[in-house]
Amino acid sequence: MQQQTTPKTQTVPGQRSIGRPRSTEVDARLIDAALELLRQGGPTAVTVEAVAARSGAAKTTIYRRYRDRDDLLRAAIGSAVTPPGQPPVEDIRGRLTWALGQVHAILGEVLGGGGVAALLDNREPPFTTLVRDLLTPYTTALAGLIEDDTAAGRLRSDLDADAAVSLMLGSYLGELLRHGTVGADWIPRCVDLLWHAIT
Repeated sequence: MQQQTTPKTQTVPGQRSIGRPRSTEVDARLIDAALELLRQGGPTAVTVEAVAARSGAAKTTIYRRYRDRDDLLRAAIGSAVTPPGQPPVEDIRGRLTWALGQVHAILGEVLGGGGVAALLDNREPPFTTLVRDLLTPYTTALAGLIEDDTAAGRLRSDLDADAAVSLMLGSYLGELLRHGTVGADWIPRCVDLLWHAIT
């Protein structure tokens, strides 16, 4: 008697294999949990166990998506820090306001107190490198805008664009150090101060 065999499923190039699709809702919960832990306790607080507990997902679910905790942390920060676009306004004060808004969003809303503290004491060098790499497109774009405005005669001819960018980042950190938080009024106050220094 000839034994019947089940025909093998052929995969057509470009066609998804049959199976349970990945849940975008679970993906979002994992990313949100990792970022919440980062903001509260820094990168050391982001563990697979902690993310599983915070998100309600099983550890096996996390490991199906990410190789390890570092891979998860990299994905979480990368999803929140997207490459900068062009500022939506043309005037210099508007550009400064936009740029400082980006600084506030990355340092305050993505990294939070825990992430910023870990950066300052270089608690985890790979994390410091990751954040620097993600910040580089922003700082490079901002320095480029300043250089363009300087070349066009809209800013001081002797303005050091790199120092101006560092001043913006340092202003945020100074505000955080002195007051423990950075309020919404920091941006217009900082713009007023920078305006007199760069024009």
